[in-house]
Parts: sequence; structure tokens; C-alpha cells
Amino acid sequence: MRKKRLVVLLAVVILFVASIMAIIRVASMEIYWVRDASGATVFWKDDEAYLFLGSGHTGYRISYLEYPLEIAKEYFYVVPSPNDQRVIGTVIRVTPSGVERHVVEYGENAAQSALLLTPFDDGFYGMCQGGVLCKWTGDGFEVATQEEQEKHGGTDRLFRGDFNSQIINGWSAREVRRMPGDHFEAKVDDKFVIAAKNQASDVRERAWISVDLIRPGRPPERLYNVNGTPRLVSKTEYQNIFGSR
Repeated sequence: MRKKRLVVLLAVVILFVASIMAIIRVASMEIYWVRDASGATVFWKDDEAYLFLGSGHTGYRISYLEYPLEIAKEYFYVVPSPNDQRVIGTVIRVTPSGVERHVVEYGENAAQSALLLTPFDDGFYGMCQGGVLCKWTGDGFEVATQEEQEKHGGTDRLFRGDFNSQIINGWSAREVRRMPGDHFEAKVDDKFVIAAKNQASDVRERAWISVDLIRPGRPPERLYNVNGTPRLVSKTEYQNIFGSR
């Protein structure tokens, strides 16, 4: 009888330990989320338009144990700290003759992209890492030359404020706001129209930005369509975006 009780007790202990190990293993497993950057700012003048678009990805690796807490935080607009980031710059130039798309990889360093984007007569400038004036070259933003620094007064003349309905150094400017349903149409010299819209329908939703090119006698061409709502992805897809982790 005693031997039988010992066997039962041992079985219970083994089952208990196995259960604890299983719980630890499941709790340590991760759920993978990705949030795609979304946004669109459009500048146009004469017969051309430039689209500076939100792009890149932010990654979150959350354990099953942390998941319920993160859902609660999301409800109260508490944004979790990202585990991974991939910064990408996307600029599209549209003219009557065609569409040019430029994509620049900045890796994990968001500081390499430009702030205070401003058009001048000789191109688009902004403020880059270190507070220096930088210029869009088609292959990314590069530090402005000494001549360009002197011509534009460093970063002092960069535009600060709301882009919408502004004329900045001869360029019309609009950006899609975070308000659900916000939209605009930029008519470029009667040659084509850039139509941009936030497709989100609720204030609690992330911006879902689409941009279409409309030309006379042609069907609309979708230039950009990014939903900023975080999405659940597989580990494989996560690693394809950010590399092996």
C-alpha cells in the first residue's frame, strides 16, 4: 500500500513539474506584430508633384504572458516600446511623362531621415541628424554643401507649421491628416490629379492612407496604400522584414 502511495505521489509530482514546464514554455513563446508607417505629404508646382510617403516598419515581439496586458494598454492608447525598427524613405515624383519611385533604406536609424521638409527653387531640403541642413538627392538626404548652407541660411528658413493649404516657396503643399476620412485632390496644371485619403472610419483606428494618380482618359493608378493598424504576422514574415531575431 505504501509503495502504491509513493508511486501515485511521484506521478503527481511529475505531472505538476511537467505542467509548470509547459506553462513556462508557452509563456515564453512570442507573438509577432508589425506596424507599417503610413502618411502622405504632397507638394506640387507647374506640371510636377512630389509625394513624400510614410514607409518602413515597427516590430513588436510580445510573449503570451504579456499579451493581455498589451491589449489593455492599446485600448488606452499606450504605445508599447518597439523591439525592432526598419526605417525606409519613399519619394514619388509624378510628371506628365511618368512616375519615378525612389526608395531609400535607412536601417534602424530614424535620425537619418529628414525633418522640417521644405521645398526651395533648387530642390527639397530638411533637417537631418545633428541639426544640419540636408538635401534630397534622389538617393536619400545628404548634407547640404557649404554654398547651399549659405544660400538657405542653414536650417533657419525650413518651414515649421501646418503644411495644409500652404504655398511654400512657390510649391503648394498638403498632407493627409489623422482624422478619419480626411482627403484632398491636388490638381496639377490640368495634366493630372493626385487624390489622397485616410481610409480609416473611426477615430480609434490608425491612419490608412491611399494615394491615387488620376490622368485624363486613363483608369486611376494606385500609387500608395498603407494601413497603419498593427497586424499579426508569423515569425517567418517577421524575420523577413527585420532579419533573424
